[in-house]
Amino acid sequence: MSFRLAALVVAALVVGAPRDASAQAAPFEVMPLRPSEKPSHRLAWITAIAGAGLVAGSFPLAAEADQRYQRYLDETDVSRLDERFRATERMDRLASGVLLTGEALLATAVWLRFVRHPGHESHLTFALEPRRCACVLRF
Repeated sequence: MSFRLAALVVAALVVGAPRDASAQAAPFEVMPLRPSEKPSHRLAWITAIAGAGLVAGSFPLAAEADQRYQRYLDETDVSRLDERFRATERMDRLASGVLLTGEALLATAVWLRFVRHPGHESHLTFALEPRRCACVLRF
């Protein structure tokens, strides 16, 4: 008997419920959804490819620096030792610079692709209002 009574109460509630959801007064403001737009990641991909190219290009430069160092070690003419050492040092610094630049570009590509959100500008604002925080950082 109690099952029939419970079913009757549920049926009465369903029939008596308002059919239009907008008829009920909502305590919160209804916010429309933004259209789903896929941002372009072209800059991130270009940066990643350039970084990978520079990292790959640093290995032949490092090999050339090693060959120049070997020529410096094999040199018997004392007057050419300084020239060979400077050439070795210059090529080694070039290889290191290219490698570091490539790694920086790869890190920038990761930041552009996964951390930075296009359309959401980072800014720092100061607001002196009774119901707000004094400093707001949005990113």
